[in-house]
Amino acid sequence: MISGFNKKAALLLALSLSSSMLISCSEKDADKVGEAQLCLDKATQGTANTCMEKIASIDTPAANLLRCSANFIDEGFTQPSRFKSAFDALSTNSSSNTQAFMSVLAFSSKSSSADNQTYADQTYSYCSKSEAKGFMLLGSMAEAATTLSVLAGSFTSGTQPSSTDITNAINAALGGGNPAAVTAIGAAVTTTYAASCQTGQQANTTLCDQFNTALSGVDTSDASAVGNAVLNYWKNH
Repeated sequence: MISGFNKKAALLLALSLSSSMLISCSEKDADKVGEAQLCLDKATQGTANTCMEKIASIDTPAANLLRCSANFIDEGFTQPSRFKSAFDALSTNSSSNTQAFMSVLAFSSKSSSADNQTYADQTYSYCSKSEAKGFMLLGSMAEAATTLSVLAGSFTSGTQPSSTDITNAINAALGGGNPAAVTAIGAAVTTTYAASCQTGQQANTTLCDQFNTALSGVDTSDASAVGNAVLNYWKNH
């Protein structure tokens, strides 16, 4: 059995946690962030977010990085195998593998699809504010995956959608089933694409290559256009 510390260490490794982020606060805030990190190292699903009470008044990249991580732990990403199965699905650059990746990332731990969407939205916000490329990319993909899972309409608490569910949701979204969902996905991709793919080292080559291809010639200030372009890429490749 993997110990609690090693579970969290594996999680942070999978998310490419940069320890340098944790020393960017004032000394007093850094102490609180450090305490929250130690608490998170021992946390389990259902307890991770209690560790964030220690940094409730701190709104820095380091604090938001921990909140992003805590939400993923609370969602059930405590076993390295879940991340491994997600990223294994990206072993080749194809839409079917991306849809399998998204089926693993979709949030499903809450009691309703609406609650899962809200939690994914919050998690993406924390990940984005962390300014960490790996977290931002993972948060945006979880946001997109959960949005599609909700659109698929096959929600069962605690059960991940299938890649077929994700495929059907993409088709529904592109068929005009939910323009707001397309725009929400586009908004998440836009922010992440700029930070995680266009500046410095790419957070994930496969996903960034997909975004580079899908968004060639697309006005990235138009969230709806970005959402349609990315979803069409995943549908057709």
